[in-house]
Amino acid sequence: MGKQLPQNGMDNMNDQPPTSAALDDAEALIRTDTLPEGALFVSPEGVLYQVVMAGEAGFRKAEPWPWLPHGWSGDTERPNAVALVPGSLLARNYPLVSQGRPLPTVNRSELLDANDQPEQYIFPTEQLAKLASQLDETLAHRSGLGARKVNHRWILSDGKQPFRVYHYQRDNLDLSVDLEARFAEEQTQARWCTQGPPYWRYIPAWQSALDALSRTADTPEPMLETEAAEAAKTTQELAASEPPPSLAERELSPQSTMEIPSSEIEPQEHPVLATPAVSQTRRSPAMILSIDIGYGYTKGAGPDDLRFSFPSVIGTAEEISFATDLIRGGEERPIKYGDWRFFYGDQAVLQSRIQSAIFDRSRVHDHTYKMLFVATLVELSKVMPDIHRLNVVTGLPVDFFGDRPQVVQSFEGTYRITADHTMEFIVDSVIVVPQPFGSLFRELLSENGKISNSEIERGQIGIIDVGTFTTDFIVSYELRYIQRLSGSARVGWSTVVNRIQQVLDDQYMLELGPHEVDTAVQTKEVRVRGESVSLQSLIAPAITDLETAIIARARDLWGSGTHLDRILVTGGGGPHLYDAIRAAYPHAVLLENAFWANVEGFYRFGQRPASFEK
Repeated sequence: MGKQLPQNGMDNMNDQPPTSAALDDAEALIRTDTLPEGALFVSPEGVLYQVVMAGEAGFRKAEPWPWLPHGWSGDTERPNAVALVPGSLLARNYPLVSQGRPLPTVNRSELLDANDQPEQYIFPTEQLAKLASQLDETLAHRSGLGARKVNHRWILSDGKQPFRVYHYQRDNLDLSVDLEARFAEEQTQARWCTQGPPYWRYIPAWQSALDALSRTADTPEPMLETEAAEAAKTTQELAASEPPPSLAERELSPQSTMEIPSSEIEPQEHPVLATPAVSQTRRSPAMILSIDIGYGYTKGAGPDDLRFSFPSVIGTAEEISFATDLIRGGEERPIKYGDWRFFYGDQAVLQSRIQSAIFDRSRVHDHTYKMLFVATLVELSKVMPDIHRLNVVTGLPVDFFGDRPQVVQSFEGTYRITADHTMEFIVDSVIVVPQPFGSLFRELLSENGKISNSEIERGQIGIIDVGTFTTDFIVSYELRYIQRLSGSARVGWSTVVNRIQQVLDDQYMLELGPHEVDTAVQTKEVRVRGESVSLQSLIAPAITDLETAIIARARDLWGSGTHLDRILVTGGGGPHLYDAIRAAYPHAVLLENAFWANVEGFYRFGQRPASFEK
């Protein structure tokens, strides 16, 4: 494994670490217009880019990686986006990079050492460790691995075991991390980050960080006894104050099979602070907020008929250069949370050059999923600015329900968010349920959470929940979830949207995003060169294909469905497919306001006192 740190200390850290100049630089240049969307490459000048647009007719573009500004700071100025096709329309407006060195994709086995143990590396700063982990995550996108912060280190894992560990000497608050004690306790052997993959050297500010590593050979000094005493005194003073002067982090203890103690897992985005002791009698009660983070739309529901929704899209925070009282650009302030600055929802769809959405099971490990949750807190603050403590009910697709511990870990904790003002929240508790159960709860429970429908309570009920990318099927027998009769189909309303999107591109050269096409499908028309064009002839056959797939999956699970007392049809795509589902299952019922059914049911379930009892 190269130069290793001894198990009984860090004496060898006085040795000079290798420099990035020793890394191999023999990759061959290729044409960048041959790279697929999402691919990473390095320009001849040594700048790392990711392909963000790979369309036809020369519409190929790349952005510097990482695409969010926080990766480019200090003495490292963020480069411009670039065009990839010489002579193209984009090349008139962007610098051209027609050649580059592609970065390799990474699989799980390449991340482990010869003994199938995770490779471990030491970085001088947390920022560099974080970027290295996120770069590895991007290159291993097909491996289902995610980067996250665990016990004052970054790891790349599948949620159960680590595949690479990224230690750092100083965190983002410029506080030292006692690696000597950690390595002695855990019997860890680690290498310098410069002994890692050669492509790390293209991370922004890499060389300046290595210079700092070369200058700082010794482990940072531990806290002196007088400093420790002063810190303890400060903590006691905070604990004695009522109410606390500011919100604080609290430790989370999700179950984990990783070797790192699960009791020390911390929220990814924030520094850990001491939790002030707060009298339970003096604390304001937590408000219940239900959230449904779907592939297409994110929805929220709360007291006093609170409802909001927005497209499940996160995008780069662009500088809006012109705004008047006639143009709402003045309202387009970026959301700031930790290191992130972003737009969300319609704002991201309209303004962001780079947009990120959630598409697969890695959703709960992806920063986009967490940022969508942060966006719901911003939406809540717009209408209820005095709410600061929350209990949250949310859901996951049936096939992904095993990921619920990761969702709880990600969402619980303290938040400080800035938009046009600064918001602070404490999320006390999070409950995760299978998404279609939200619709069941809405039919079963009254608005105050009491059972009001005996037929649902005592019956055998099937639910078909037609979402954006998945359709879920569940069966409830006397309110018990019947797993053998439940499942998912990897098709949803996006099947219709994608087909119509392709036709509009082919026939009219109209390049619309999925949410723009979805809006057009709802209105059954689109404007082409100022003229309205009907989509009716395109919608019908696209829906027929989706109906066939969904009914086939229902037949696999339920056969003729005669054993079910009722089948509830819900989800944003439910109203469009109801006639075909009812033809196959005459006892199917379309829920009113099916788009909102799950999130409204989550809220009613949260109203039950037993729901949040620990």
